Amino acid sequence: MIIEEDAHIVNSLAINAKCKIQLTLESESDLEELKYYFSEHNNKYYIVGEGTNLVLPEYFDGIIIKTKFKNIIEDNANKLLKVGAGYNWNELVKYCLSKSIYGFENLVDIPGSVGAAPIQNIGAYGSEVSSLIESIDCYCLKNFRKVNLKNSECNFIYRNSSLKNSDYLIYNINFITNKEKIISTNYETITKFIKKNSIIINNPIDLSNVISKIRSQALPDPKLINNVGSFFKNPIVEFNSINFNIHSKEKLILWNHDNSKVKVGAARLIELIKGDLSLHKNVSLYNKHCLVLVTNGKASQEDILNFASEIQELVLTTFNINLEIEPNIIY
Repeated sequence: MIIEEDAHIVNSLAINAKCKIQLTLESESDLEELKYYFSEHNNKYYIVGEGTNLVLPEYFDGIIIKTKFKNIIEDNANKLLKVGAGYNWNELVKYCLSKSIYGFENLVDIPGSVGAAPIQNIGAYGSEVSSLIESIDCYCLKNFRKVNLKNSECNFIYRNSSLKNSDYLIYNINFITNKEKIISTNYETITKFIKKNSIIINNPIDLSNVISKIRSQALPDPKLINNVGSFFKNPIVEFNSINFNIHSKEKLILWNHDNSKVKVGAARLIELIKGDLSLHKNVSLYNKHCLVLVTNGKASQEDILNFASEIQELVLTTFNINLEIEPNIIY
């Protein structure tokens, strides 16, 4: 286990953030060492992956825990792929494509680590990671024991799970490798792109290539432009509660959710009010996608949240819709 004091916390918003202590776990055996470290240091803690979904303070007065578990094991007998939490998510997608393992293709090019994926239940283009998970191996930082959580115990919902803000340190995820060999192209953005470009999809690699092209046209690479991807969730609201007095129903993007509720495209809401936003020095909307907030590398957590708050207030007063922030805000 690597112990660093006053360490910089890597994050894709380029916030100049530091922490009191940073612990990097290099192997499963470090879990026992972590237990004894915690018994001697009664500090608050936070578990991070690659920092691609965090809004950090300039100083975290506690312990940041990172894992470097990058094992990948094919358990053919149980039809599982066992992957360490520190493995890069997109590298896993590429691995699965090379092995003809179905289900990962719609989630290509999502930044971050494997261990972080189930916490937010990452999803894109009609797919969610929760559909690929058999179980998750965790180390409980409350009673210091290993726990295997079955999929149903994680309470996966849209962009959330019971793993979020829990005492569980994820060190391994067991993915299903025998999903039905069906390619999911029903998402409207995919369908339109395929039709416009006269593309024929024959296999998961074909679909992943299409989605990579779609993502690159709309979402910035965090290695090149500071961002955490979608900053707000698509809200699910009662249809009758939406205010259409300023903008008509036809101007919004709506998906049926149940008999009375709809899911609303948050990007369109922001697009319709962006002209009323004030200019902020260090943070702005990405010019190709209104759900993405980008920074110039000088923004603080306060700068980012002030800008996000202004967006939320304008959307609320205009549409009577509350926007919920998607990335994790750490204090």
